[in-house]
Amino acid sequence: MTDHILVIGYGDTGRCAVNAVLAAQPDARLTVLDIDLFAVVEAMANGASAILGDGRDRCALDEAAIDAADRVIVAVPDDLAAFLITRAVRPYNPDAVIVVVIREAENHALFLSSDATSVHIRHPDELT
Repeated sequence: MTDHILVIGYGDTGRCAVNAVLAAQPDARLTVLDIDLFAVVEAMANGASAILGDGRDRCALDEAAIDAADRVIVAVPDDLAAFLITRAVRPYNPDAVIVVVIREAENHALFLSSDATSVHIRHPDELT
């Protein structure tokens, strides 16, 4: 693998993830994938490569080099979308570590039984 980290979703959680990675690994190869053009521009200004697209779409995942990613961070604002993205990502990279940030605690078990490697519940006070 190539020490490539793919962050899907560049809202508050995705931005925090990118900042944490850059603080710990300034030379990390980061790619952000988001459906919002403003978020893509902001991610590029923050030092990441960024692609406009949906994390459930194979073409967007291919453009984001999903097959070369060591880690994938799914940080979208909707748990159902996060679940579908996680399910879409795994077949294209069976060895990647997939970290999913969810909003609803009751969905934790569902994600653990899916293709996610690690699931984190975002505390409600962190939501904007």
